[in-house]
Amino acid sequence: MRKSVLAMVLAGGEGTRLAPLTEQRAKPAVPFGGKYRIIDFVLSNLVNSGIESIFVLTQFRSQSLTEHIINGWNVVSTHGKNRFVIPVPAQMQTQDKRWYCGTADAIHQNMHLINDFAPDLVAIFGGDHIYKMDVSQMVDEHIAKDAIATIAAIPVTLEEAKEFGVIQVDKEGRIIGFQEKPENPIPMPGNPDMALASMGNYIFNSSDLKEMLGEDSTIAESSHDFGKDILPKIVESGRLFAYNFGLNRVPGADDKAPSWKDVGNLKAYYEANMDLRDPQPTLDLYNPQWPIYSYTHCLPPAKFVHNDEVGDDGFARIGKAINSIVSGGTIISGSTVFDSVIYNSVRIHSYATVKDSIILDEVEIGENCRIKNAIIDKHVKLPPNTVIGYNREDDEKRFKVLDLDKEAGTWMTAIAKNGGVQKVQLPGYGRLD
Repeated sequence: MRKSVLAMVLAGGEGTRLAPLTEQRAKPAVPFGGKYRIIDFVLSNLVNSGIESIFVLTQFRSQSLTEHIINGWNVVSTHGKNRFVIPVPAQMQTQDKRWYCGTADAIHQNMHLINDFAPDLVAIFGGDHIYKMDVSQMVDEHIAKDAIATIAAIPVTLEEAKEFGVIQVDKEGRIIGFQEKPENPIPMPGNPDMALASMGNYIFNSSDLKEMLGEDSTIAESSHDFGKDILPKIVESGRLFAYNFGLNRVPGADDKAPSWKDVGNLKAYYEANMDLRDPQPTLDLYNPQWPIYSYTHCLPPAKFVHNDEVGDDGFARIGKAINSIVSGGTIISGSTVFDSVIYNSVRIHSYATVKDSIILDEVEIGENCRIKNAIIDKHVKLPPNTVIGYNREDDEKRFKVLDLDKEAGTWMTAIAKNGGVQKVQLPGYGRLD
C-alpha cells in the first residue's frame, strides 16, 4: 500500500543576510531567476514528485509570501481535499504564547495539522534553497531502509560546512555522527577538502516525529531545533540515514550531478542568478518534464525598440540585450543590456547601459544611466544620468556595497525599495512586494 506523505515547508526565516531584499519580505518570498520566488522551487519539487498536501509555515514579514501562495498556488486545492498548498502563519499555540523558537518547535506548534491529516510520513523541507529534486526517490529510500528519519545530504567545502549540519555515514548511508554548524567540520573519508552537509530536508515517520517532538517540548534547556536537538538523538538507534542528493535525477534531466544552491546571502544570491545567463547553467529552467511553477501576471512579451544610426556624439540608439534573461512586460528602449537578469515590466530608456546586474520587477532606469554589478529591488526609479557600480565611494554613500572579488577590486551594489532613489509603481500590475 502506498504511504501517504504530508509536506511541511519551513518558510519563516528572517533572512537578515539577504538584506536589503528582505527588509519588506520573508527570505522565501525574494524574487529569483527573472520570474520566480525562492519558495517556488521547493513547492514545484514537491508537486512534481506527487506530494500535493503541503502546509507552508510562515513567520517573519510574511504578507507578500502569503499573497504569492494564495495567488499562485491555490489552484491545487480545486482537485480534491488532499491537494492543497496552504500558508500557515505563526499563531503562538503554546501556553506562554511565543513565536517559533526553533525548527522543531515550528512543527510541534502545528502538530494539530499533522494529527488531522494523519499521514504515514512527514516531509519537512526548507523553503529557501534553489534546486530541482524528485522527492519521491528520497521517500522510497526512506521506506526501503526502514528509517526513523532520513536527511538529504550534499558534499560542500569545509569552509561552507561551518554554516550547515555536518554528518558522517557508514557504507550503507547510516548516519553515525552529526555536527550542527561546527567550527571544525569532519571531512568526508578520502576527501579531506569536503564535508557531507545536511540540506535541511527531512523525511520522518509520522508516529516517531510526534513522539520525539512531544518529548523535546518538555525539555527547558532544548533549543527545539532539528539539527541541534532532534536528529542527534536518533543516531544511536541506527535508523537515521542520509539520502545522497547527488544520485537524484528528475525526469528530463541529463546525467550530471544535480545543482543545489543556498542563496542565504547577497553574494550567493547574485551568483546564482548570474549562473542562469550561461548557455549551460547548473540549474536548467527549460526542462518541460520538471517545470517550476509560479504566480505570473498576464504580461505582454518583452520588447526591444529603436535601431538608429550612430549620431554625431558617437552613440547609437539601439535597444538590445546580450547574453541576458529578459522577462515579460519589459521594454528595452534604445538601451543596451549585457549579462544581466531583467525581471517583469522593467523600463530601460535610451542610451542607458546595464551590465552584470539583477533588475527586479517594475524598475525604471532613466536615459544615460550606467549600471554595473547591481541588484535593484522592485519599484525603484533611477533618474537620468544615474551611475552605479563605477565609483565605490559614491555607491557606499547611498547603498549597501559588498565585495565580489577583493583581489580584482570588484564590488556589488544592492538597492532597496527605499534606497535613496525615487520609487515608482507602474499601473496595472498589482501590489505584490
